[in-house]
Amino acid sequence: MQFLSTYPGDPSTPGYPSRENSIRADMSNVLPRIPSIPISEKDALPLFAALEGHGIPGAEVNRTGYVGAIKGSSYSSGPAPGVTLNVQNMMEEVFTPIWNSIGVINGTNADETIIIGNHRDAWIIGGAGMETWEIFDKTYKC
Repeated sequence: MQFLSTYPGDPSTPGYPSRENSIRADMSNVLPRIPSIPISEKDALPLFAALEGHGIPGAEVNRTGYVGAIKGSSYSSGPAPGVTLNVQNMMEEVFTPIWNSIGVINGTNADETIIIGNHRDAWIIGGAGMETWEIFDKTYKC
C-alpha cells in the first residue's frame, strides 16, 4: 500500500521514471506506518459482519463522506466483543522489473487505427475489467 495521491508510481523515484540504475530516494516518509493488506470482498464480508453495530459507523469516521458499497454493512470500526483478528504481513522489499503487454492487430484498411487498452491490476473501480476502445476520434468504454 502507498500514498497514491501524494506519491504515484514508484515511491523510491518520486517525479522521475524508475529504471534499473535509478537513484533511490528514502521511502520512510512516504510509506504508511499502519500495516495493511488488500483483501477481496469475499474475505472482508466476515470481518464486516463481526464488527457490524460495534464502534463508530464508517460514515461518521470518514471526513470525505465516502463509505464502501458493500450492502448491509455500516463499516463499523469496532471493537466487537469476542472478535480477534490476527494479521501477518510478510514483505520482501525488492525492486523488480514490470512490463507492458503490447499487441498488434493487422487490418485491411490503412486509414483506420484501433487502440485497445487495459491494465492488469485493480487499483480503481472496474480494475482490469475496465477497457477503453479508441476508434478514430471516438472513445468507447466497456
